[in-house]
Amino acid sequence: MIYVKFHTKSGDRIKYHKSSFVWPGIKFAELITKPFIGWIIGNGKKINFWRDTWATSIPLREHIDLPNHLWKLCTAKVSDFINPDGCNFPADISLALLAMGIKISSITCNPNS
Repeated sequence: MIYVKFHTKSGDRIKYHKSSFVWPGIKFAELITKPFIGWIIGNGKKINFWRDTWATSIPLREHIDLPNHLWKLCTAKVSDFINPDGCNFPADISLALLAMGIKISSITCNPNS
């Protein structure tokens, strides 16, 4: 159905704007639901610390200016910072996260899941 709306009968994409009655509703719902949407960290084994959006709406990598060849060395998973008691970030990383406006205490993790 969406394909038909945005393509010509010959299969080419349309080259003009088509308004949507659905999009304003989606944008409105985002304002209401966004504060209640977030990651469930679990044990953190599948979450890339630097490249996934687990703590902010953009990856931590976007906050830090490093050359690409150094980013290749940054392979930490969130699980690297979780112990049986919960999240355990080194002091320097905790300060960096705090400077980015990330409250570590508000991040829920479950090392047993």
